[in-house]
Amino acid sequence: MLPFNDYAFIYFIGIGGIGMSALAQLCAKQGYQVFGYDQYPSAVVLQLEREGITIYCNDTLTAIPEVICNQPNQTLVIYTPAIPTDSPILNYFKGAGYKIQSRAEVLGIISKPFATIAVAGTHGKTTTSAMIAHILYQSDLPMVAFVGGMMRLYDTNLLYNRSLEDVELMVAEADEFNRSFLHLQPTFSIVTAADADHPETYTTTALMEDGFIEFIQKNQKNLLIQHRAADQLKVCNHYDKPFLTYGLDQGDVVAGNVAIAPHQSTFDYLGPGTTISNVVLPIAGLYNIENALAAITICLTLGITETQIRTAIANFPGIKRRFSFVCNHEQYLFIDDYAHHPVEISALLSSVKKLYPNSAITAIFQPHLFSRTQAFYKTFATSLSLADQVFILPIYPAREVPIPAVTAQLIFDELTCKRKALVTMDGLLTELTVCATIQAHQIILTIGAGDIGQAVSAIATTLQQIFGYTH
Repeated sequence: MLPFNDYAFIYFIGIGGIGMSALAQLCAKQGYQVFGYDQYPSAVVLQLEREGITIYCNDTLTAIPEVICNQPNQTLVIYTPAIPTDSPILNYFKGAGYKIQSRAEVLGIISKPFATIAVAGTHGKTTTSAMIAHILYQSDLPMVAFVGGMMRLYDTNLLYNRSLEDVELMVAEADEFNRSFLHLQPTFSIVTAADADHPETYTTTALMEDGFIEFIQKNQKNLLIQHRAADQLKVCNHYDKPFLTYGLDQGDVVAGNVAIAPHQSTFDYLGPGTTISNVVLPIAGLYNIENALAAITICLTLGITETQIRTAIANFPGIKRRFSFVCNHEQYLFIDDYAHHPVEISALLSSVKKLYPNSAITAIFQPHLFSRTQAFYKTFATSLSLADQVFILPIYPAREVPIPAVTAQLIFDELTCKRKALVTMDGLLTELTVCATIQAHQIILTIGAGDIGQAVSAIATTLQQIFGYTH
């Protein structure tokens, strides 16, 4: 059972967030009456409602049901830091004396009875944690996993194969935003990358690195860290236990005989005392081979056999909005991806160029957060300029209020690609007609962590009309 025996009701503020929704599902399945608020009726919100959770989409006191108002001592309130501090719902609960905890605090409390595998990192943590969860699930080890994306095979971000009383292992995506990952006490830790991000939390690179170092120092047993991140964080100076590093071609764990294709990669896993030949990974991208190296290493540590790992990896279909093939026609290929950091965009576009060297690349990018745009607009432009043409949408604000003079224009002005346009979503659908005038095969990518994913269907329909397809 969950450690909330004092409560009958749980109210989630920001229930549609990917981390919040997994917690809400688990609480509902454990018998708590779950309610929540979210700004929009997203696909995640609609799915939670289908599972019997009552959700309101107006940040007013009318979104708090009477049963919650009448029983404050029986109600636990869980919020995400993405909720504005002036939220009427949040401030009502604060003023009325309800027990209020952040999502990160609750995840840390839930994790205490389990051996916890915490996957941190600026990039790659969602796919890596999903791979680990998938291998554990397929190998029938008693487990529960909280993943920061929707796993295609299971259509969920919460995965478990036993009642909680029988669970031994927990997989948790450990988010550095707001120093959330410091609420975990990991048995096993992975750091996939340590590039500067979240300038609203870490005003300098040094502060961000200090956060990762503090996370690493909480680790109780096995630490695995990407080779470049280990050097960057100077792990040898801050961690007094043995650890392993990994990377495509540098580290204690590397990949050999790498072969990449549009819909799968193959490689040999080369680790200390262990070689697994011809591993088949049915998703694209060199960075996903690196993610697989980390997942395989942890699963070997847990005693999962090479055969079990090989079989599970071979049927891992990936995460929604991670190099997701939307349309594949003779004249064009449409891919949707969640990349929202310059390093991620560089990795994405570099992989596409290697897979499709004779194709023209159109990148449609929606910047995420004013603070991130302000901090990285020049490197965003450098990364995006790997494409032949780029369409830049307005900044998706998420939890932030606008910053004066910080707009998508900052990125646009720095772009050096052959063609560029600053567009609204409606204008984008018109601008896409230029794709049909380019003679080469087209790769069209939607990129970003905001609501651009909700526009994928409309963009796909427009592309079909432009290129003359009706199916």
